[in-house]
Amino acid sequence: MLFTKIIIISSCIYGSTPSSLMMQRSEFFINNLSKYLISNIPETHEIGIVDFRYILKKSNAMKTLGNKFLLFEKKIIEKFKRKQNDFKKKEKMIRKEKSKLTEVEYKKKMKLFKEDVSKLQKNYKDERAILNKSFQNIQKKIKDLLAQVVKDVSVKKNINVVFLKENVFLFNNLSIDLTSEVLDLFNKKTKSLKIIITPSN
Repeated sequence: MLFTKIIIISSCIYGSTPSSLMMQRSEFFINNLSKYLISNIPETHEIGIVDFRYILKKSNAMKTLGNKFLLFEKKIIEKFKRKQNDFKKKEKMIRKEKSKLTEVEYKKKMKLFKEDVSKLQKNYKDERAILNKSFQNIQKKIKDLLAQVVKDVSVKKNINVVFLKENVFLFNNLSIDLTSEVLDLFNKKTKSLKIIITPSN
């Protein structure tokens, strides 16, 4: 119906035009109509998928951070174990001296001892909290850097949208998975990254 109307309109405009020329114009329009169909417009909204958690777990930067965290954690635990042993010895000495002390003196020494134990416990919690905070801050910086690498890769490959793999139910085209490429580039960019955890002394 559309082509019929076009031909009718054309005949009105080109009333004096020979029928053979009019038909040639109609055929030209029909043959070139496919150029303007929406289905023939190139798809520009490319997508990609990345396994963010996997990259963090397997990346050299996170492995280094994890190892340093465990090392500092071990040092803190060992330091407080030594202090605990010292306190146990001190408690034994106070109890041995009990017979030589008045009740008031003994209670005073035990009170001071318990206060020292409470301080030790508080110091332990504080040092662990500082270590955890330092770890979280560095981890955030690493995540931010990884997010930037994902963006760099997506821009390079003309990808407009990147989904987390954990949120994707199914994808059939493995070429849209950017995980390996991002991991390789991320390891290169973090090769000289200095990871410094700063717990209290």
